[in-house]
Amino acid sequence: MEIEKRQKYLEKLYLLLGASIFVHYALVILFSILILINIFTTGEYKKIFKDKSLITVGIVLGFSLITSAFYKNILGLMAIPIFLCIIVGRYYTLIVDVEFKKNNLEWMAKFSGISLFIGIGEFLFTHNRVGYFAYFNPNYLGSIMMMSAIINLYFTFEKRSKINFAIFIMNILTILITGSRSSLIAVILGVFVLFFYFLKRRYFAGLILMLVSYIFGVISGVFPFLRESTLIEYFWLRIEIIDMAIRIFKKTNLLYGHGNFFYYKFTNYVYPHSHNALVELLLSYGLIGTIALLTVFLRYLYDILRNDRNNVLKIALIAGIVVHNFTDFAIFWVQTVLLFIMALAYKEKNEKICGYRQIRNK
Repeated sequence: MEIEKRQKYLEKLYLLLGASIFVHYALVILFSILILINIFTTGEYKKIFKDKSLITVGIVLGFSLITSAFYKNILGLMAIPIFLCIIVGRYYTLIVDVEFKKNNLEWMAKFSGISLFIGIGEFLFTHNRVGYFAYFNPNYLGSIMMMSAIINLYFTFEKRSKINFAIFIMNILTILITGSRSSLIAVILGVFVLFFYFLKRRYFAGLILMLVSYIFGVISGVFPFLRESTLIEYFWLRIEIIDMAIRIFKKTNLLYGHGNFFYYKFTNYVYPHSHNALVELLLSYGLIGTIALLTVFLRYLYDILRNDRNNVLKIALIAGIVVHNFTDFAIFWVQTVLLFIMALAYKEKNEKICGYRQIRNK
């Protein structure tokens, strides 16, 4: 009876954690702390601390604390809350009831629409790009909405849900008012992954043709694109930022890394990160640590791809995240990483698949 009561309490905390992702990052931190307190005081942490993936991540982050001390990088201490955040997500993945995770993601998908109203309120107050108030950065909000849009469109197909489609539109509108171009590109890719699986081949081919036509229209200046007036400026800024990261490697080391957010210290606290996930991982954890983390990720990715029809949502989300993090480093923010982990913990059914994969496998 006591175990059941404790489990119900944890589920309530995870329910609130899922909702808080779309409200404010301070609430995400609060509920994460409450979950951690419960996991450690009840001894529940023992259920996940033998997990090989968690052990690997823990070793990499632990070693990064040593390199942080060597380079006098005080921000390297962020490895500790990052690891604790991953514990919260890993416990959810491995231990929390499957049915609860299913219902929770469906609830989170619907609740994600609130971000549009929070964003509109921020825009009316600041008349600027939204996302700073409740999500710390517009690109972080863009990443949250990118994943939410993919999840809602997935449920639109899987459940034939008009509500999820309406919220999908709200998620797209929220991305537009963040001004996050990388999020917009990422959500388009994720959406087309869903189209590939759920639509008939002729419809999918028609949409691809429309997308290609739009891309050529943007390149030729016929069609508009998000914040297109600053597109060239920010492209060269990204090149400059990555070039600076390469100079860091030449001056210090590539093998062991420098601890989290060393780029921020190196640039005298001008640029918070290198705006590229791979470069940032190499800066933080070095070649050895990055290979270890990529091994964990690629093994998980292999398990997903080898049974692709049962993991459509996961493939779409991973495609979006990978593309977004080519030009940004949004995945390691507390809201984005927890949403990503909680979404990937969802067990899919995909009974409504009617596209190319289904036809090919008959």
